Parts: sequence; structure tokens; C-alpha cells
Amino acid sequence: MNRRDEAIALAAAEHDRRRRRAVPPASVTVGSVQELRGINAALSPLPIPSLDDDPTVLSDPSASNANMDTEGVEVSHASVEGDAAPQIAELNNKLSQYTRGADRRQALRTLTDPSLLPRMHQLRNVRVEDIAAAEREATGERAVLNGVKFLQVKSRPADDAAPVDSYFLSTLREICGHMCDMDGVDADPMALYGGLLLRLARTVSERDALETTTRWICGKGELVVLPLKRRHHGGEGRCPAPVELEVFVEGGNVHAKVTMRHEMGVHQRTNLEANGTKDQLKSWSKLIAGRDDETTQEAIAKKLAQIQYECLEATNVSSLKPWIFIDADVVERINFGTGSSVRMLHLSIPDDKNSGYVKNW
Repeated sequence: MNRRDEAIALAAAEHDRRRRRAVPPASVTVGSVQELRGINAALSPLPIPSLDDDPTVLSDPSASNANMDTEGVEVSHASVEGDAAPQIAELNNKLSQYTRGADRRQALRTLTDPSLLPRMHQLRNVRVEDIAAAEREATGERAVLNGVKFLQVKSRPADDAAPVDSYFLSTLREICGHMCDMDGVDADPMALYGGLLLRLARTVSERDALETTTRWICGKGELVVLPLKRRHHGGEGRCPAPVELEVFVEGGNVHAKVTMRHEMGVHQRTNLEANGTKDQLKSWSKLIAGRDDETTQEAIAKKLAQIQYECLEATNVSSLKPWIFIDADVVERINFGTGSSVRMLHLSIPDDKNSGYVKNW
């Protein structure tokens, strides 16, 4: 059995298992959301999003930010970042103090304290303007689809207009077709495939993760968060971690869970400036100081992201070891039957990378 047949067989088996399950869908729904709320309560003092009885159907990924979990219960989108402004200020004050004192140990302790840095953050819905570009980008992804690994990546053609494909995407299209043919499922296979492609755009996912991470972890401008240089940034660097995709049918609806890991590094601004990024970072501290103004917040976030990617292109930065390593996992659960989703960012401080023994990153 090849990998494509194995992935299809696993999807069908998962569908049969869920159909035979005796627990009513409503019970599963409430339990899954209550579990999410329990995790948030344990890790963070932030207010937990409340349940709402009137689900909102999202026909457009860029529409309202009212979100639902994959089982069909809506989670209202509170302005988490705005509510956490005092917490962000406290965290950045501590990071500023320890950065100026070059106290890496205390900075690490601060970042691993869930009362200062929550592990889970709610993200806005995916915004992708060009689905064809998203498909081209997805052809270069390594992936784990329903537990089956697709780790071989084809070289992209030099001509951007040339047709592209990958074994992973062709298998995904076939699985979408099989699921839409299942009894009780009313869905269009190409619409399903297109909806999944939106979630596989790594550059979009990375920018959203970088924006939230920068808001929480930058001190008062003394720290700069940058993605670790990977192949999708250009060149022949290391491949990023494989995207994990689960697709299944339950209650007549197609559900999916997409997990994409982004590896990032926190750099001291002075260290970056000493390695050839002084011109790029000349306005960094000023932008950080002015980002609390809600009227200019989005514009400032775009300028900060532009600076970060300009720094990443600098000659010496790709080989510069970050002061602290961070893993940022973007996890999205989608119910394609209702067109609704919930998208979260999970931040973690990996012990192995921050141990001091890592030579290659």
C-alpha cells in the first residue's frame, strides 16, 4: 500500500470510528471547548472566551472574527490583546530590565512564567488574497496528512507561471473527493481543497505568529523577534518543520485541524546592529513605543514586520545565534459544514534549543 492509499484508508477508518461512537455530538462539542477553556485557565489569568448559543456562519475567511471550534460550538472573539495590555506592559518591563543587564537566565525564567506570558493566544482568521500563490507555496511543504508522512519536496520551477504540483497536494485532493462522496456529506471537493490551501500558506501563518509574538516579547525596543532562516525565505536553507493536517468527517460535516510550527529567535537589538542591521533598526524603538495607539496599531505592525524581514535578509543575521529560541505553533480547527473556525497561537520556550548546547539552528 502506497502513502496515498494509506492516507485515504486512514481517513475512511477515522470516519467509521466517529460514526460508530456512542457519545452524542453535542456532548463532544461542549467537552472539547470546556477542555480548551480549562487549559487556558491553568496557563493564563486572561479572561476565557465565553460560549455563545447562536453560531455565526463564516462564508469568507476574511469575514467576522466570531469563531467556532471544529465541533460546532461558537467561541466569541474577545479582544485578547487589548484586555492583556497591563500584562504585556509588565512582561516587557521585566524583559527590558534583564536585557539591559544581559541577564539571559532571568529573561528565560520570565518567558517561561505563564502568569506573565500566556501559552495560548487567539489569532484572526486567515487572510489570503491569491489562492494560486498559496497552492504554489504549499507544493514546497513537507507534511503529515492523517498520520502519513510526505517528506520529499520537489524543486520549484524557475518560471512562476509553470504548473506545479506535489504528491502531498495530489493526495489531499483525492482525499477531499472521497470525503465529499461519503454518505450524508454535502460539500464540494474543490471548495474543500481551496479552504485547506488557505491554511497551508506558511508565509501568512508566519506573519500572524510573528506579529503576536512581537507584541508580547520585545521589551521596550531592546529585543527583536526574527524567524529562523528557512528554505521558504529564499535560498537553500533548512526545511521548516512539516505541517500537520488532519481531515475527517463527523456529523455529516468535514472537519480539519492544521498545525504549523514556526521557529523564531529573540535577538538583542544591539547585537543585531553590530552585525550590519543598524540602518534597518533605526526606527525600531520609536515604532515599539508608538504601537499602543489603536488608530495606528495595524500600520505599525506592518512596518515592524517589514523591518524584521529586512533584517532577516542581512548577510550576517542568518548565522547569528538568537539570544533566546521560541517555538510558535499556529493551530486552526475548521468545520467546513458551517464554514467556521478557531485559530490559536501556542508559544513555547524549548529547553533543548535554549540549553546552550545547540550548534545548528
